Amino acid sequence: MALVISDRVKETTTTTGTGTYSLGGAVTGFETFTANLSNSDTTYYACSDGTDFEVGLGTFTSSGTTLARTTILASSNSNNAVSWSSGTRTIFCTLPAAKAVFLDASGNANLAGDIIVAGEVDGASLDISGNADIDGTLEADAITVNGTALNTVIAGVTVTNATNAVNSTHVNVADNENANEENLITFIEDASATGNVGLESDGDFSYNPSTGTVSATIFKGNIDAVNGDFDGTLEADAITLNGTAITATATLDTGISNNNVPKFTTGVADDDFLRVAGTVIEGRSAAEVLSDIGGQASLTFGISNTNAVKIDSASVADDEYARFTANGLESRSTSEVLSDIGATSATDAANEATALAIALG
Repeated sequence: MALVISDRVKETTTTTGTGTYSLGGAVTGFETFTANLSNSDTTYYACSDGTDFEVGLGTFTSSGTTLARTTILASSNSNNAVSWSSGTRTIFCTLPAAKAVFLDASGNANLAGDIIVAGEVDGASLDISGNADIDGTLEADAITVNGTALNTVIAGVTVTNATNAVNSTHVNVADNENANEENLITFIEDASATGNVGLESDGDFSYNPSTGTVSATIFKGNIDAVNGDFDGTLEADAITLNGTAITATATLDTGISNNNVPKFTTGVADDDFLRVAGTVIEGRSAAEVLSDIGGQASLTFGISNTNAVKIDSASVADDEYARFTANGLESRSTSEVLSDIGATSATDAANEATALAIALG
C-alpha cells in the first residue's frame, strides 16, 4: 500500500449517502483510478456536484473499483462527509492545500511532521533548535561544543566505547599521562552543559599505562540509544519508560496486608480456589475446599441413613404434617393423618359417645 498522487485522473460516481464511492468510469480526456493506483493504495481526492464538495484521503480497491473515504480533510458539510443525494458527480485526484509544502513570504518552508529522506540532504547549513537523534554515524569535517572546536577541547584524546555512556568508559591516551588526564577532565566538564552530547565525571579516574586507557564512571545529560549495556549501577534524577516517568520504587511489598502484592505458594494449578495461609496465598482444589468447609460434593436423596430428604408432594400447606414416602416426605392434613392412623377427631368421638348413650336408653 502506498500514497499515490497522479495527474489527470477523473471519474464519475453516482454514490449516495456517506458510504464508499463506486467509480463509474473516466471522464472524457482523463484516466481512471485503476490505471494509476494498485489495490489498497491511498490517494487524495476531491468530489463535487458543482454545489457541494468533499476533499479527503481515500483508499482504493481494485475489485469493484471503489474508493473508501478514509479521512475527510475539508467539505461543504462543515468538513464532515457529505451525504450525497441521487445524481452524477465527478471525483478526481488532487493535492489538498492542507497537504501542500510551500515557501512563505520569507522563503521558509514550515513542516509540522517528520522529514523522511532516503538519500542525502545537501544544504549550506543546518540549524536545529532542539535535540538531534541520529541512529547512524555522525560524520563532520568539524564539530564545536558550546562554540569551542571539539579538537581543541579534547586536545588529542580519542574517546572510545562511549556510544551508550556505559560504566567504566575507556579513553585512549596518546601522549603523557598527566597532560591527557587534565585534557580529558576539561572535555567532560565543558561538554556537560550541552545536554545529549555531554558527559560528567565523578572525579574518580584510573590510568593503565600498559594499555594507555583511562577508566572512569561517567554520566550526564540524556541517553538516546537503540541498545544500552550497563555493567554497573545506573543512577539518574529522572527515568522514563516509553515516555512515561518511573516514579515508584521497584521493590514491592508482599504478604497478606492492605495494598500488598499477594505471594503464591508452589503448586497452584488452573481452576484452583484460593485460601489465605499465613502470609501467602495457596491453591485449593474443589475436593480440598469441600474438606476445608466440611461439605460434600453431591447430595443423595431417599430414605436412608446420611441421605438428604426432599419434599415429595405437589402441594405443601402451612400446619400440615409430614409422612415418609419412598422418595422423601409428603404433606398430610389433620384429617389425612387421622385416616392414616385409623383414628377420629375428638368432636367425632364425642358425637359417637352421645349417640351410643341415646341408643342404650
